[in-house]
Amino acid sequence: MNISNWLLAGGLCALLVAPPALALEVDREVMPRITLGGRLIATLDHVDLETDKGADDEINLSDSSLLVRLDKRMYDDGVAGAVIGFKEHDEEVVFHQLHAFYWNRDFEVSLGRTRLPNTLLEFPVARDEDLLDYAYVGNASSNEEFDQLYGSTVSLNWFLDRKIQSLGVWAGTRINGEETPTFDNAPDGADSYGGGYVYEQSEDLRYVTWLRHAGLLADRQKVETLGEEEWMTAVIAGAEFNLVMNPQSNWSFAVQGIANEGIDGLTLANLLDLTDGVANRARAKYRSYVASLRYTARPNLLTRWQAALTVGYKDYSDFDDAEQTTIAPSLFYRLGQGVDLLAQYRHTSYGDALGDLTDNVAQVGIAFGLGATFNDNIGERASILNLEHGYIQ
Repeated sequence: MNISNWLLAGGLCALLVAPPALALEVDREVMPRITLGGRLIATLDHVDLETDKGADDEINLSDSSLLVRLDKRMYDDGVAGAVIGFKEHDEEVVFHQLHAFYWNRDFEVSLGRTRLPNTLLEFPVARDEDLLDYAYVGNASSNEEFDQLYGSTVSLNWFLDRKIQSLGVWAGTRINGEETPTFDNAPDGADSYGGGYVYEQSEDLRYVTWLRHAGLLADRQKVETLGEEEWMTAVIAGAEFNLVMNPQSNWSFAVQGIANEGIDGLTLANLLDLTDGVANRARAKYRSYVASLRYTARPNLLTRWQAALTVGYKDYSDFDDAEQTTIAPSLFYRLGQGVDLLAQYRHTSYGDALGDLTDNVAQVGIAFGLGATFNDNIGERASILNLEHGYIQ
């Protein structure tokens, strides 16, 4: 037997007696992209409220929040992930963002707690709650401020024209937890749905196209009354556009209106109820309008300061002299990236049927915002701070 035969025989014996070879284990876990964002906004509030004579001046930290977004690119197409966010509310920390999502170039789906699609435009006021009575469709089953802004929803948006235009539908609940103060007969389960069309220009082209933002939305809520179930419908329409085409010294104008058909059977006493007034006013038939004129100074295309005047008006259609008006001039000065000085004055007057009262709030403060991304292997995605109220543009 020659040497080649010996080698062949030895190799066959080795295969017969050797343990089976194991494939190299490869760790298939890919670290997600991690995006941190948040804002701390602190103001000194000097208040003079005829609607709440016991209110005192305070250091206001509301709307401060911290957000974390985790996402990965999928095998075939698109990106999936989750957002976790919590904020200070009534001297407590609560989760206001807690949802999963999937998106690609054609559509986006989201499931969980996030902002309700019950408003269209962001107006230049320090906090979204400053225009809560005018710019948002209220919650007809809760008096809790948190339930006016956030809810558990499932939403689907189809993108048109490179994501500038979209069509969307959503359904969900405005009630956040069993301990939330609500009417005793608040509906169980999903109590809201809606949809509409939105046009939103990208940030890169915000100052060089006439139309910034526009849309038309519908909002439906279930309302449980004694022995009866009703559905309440509201329509939101609005637009924001540039008045001059100068990105370094820009004037813009925004206007939004809400028509709420409400339900029957409400009285003025219901609207003035100190316990359930918030939900009762959301149930009433009304028309509300918000308009703002904004000037933004951007020398060398770097935003440095913004001055604005915002006016809100609301009329409860079934009652005479049941209207309210808010005028809110504001000034925001950018000290550095994400650090702003804030100053705002808010005057609100109520018609005779609502008590013929006035409220005044003067605010000065500072805001610090952050946004940071780690392990960015995906690329396109809007700023995580877009999930929060944006007071300066």
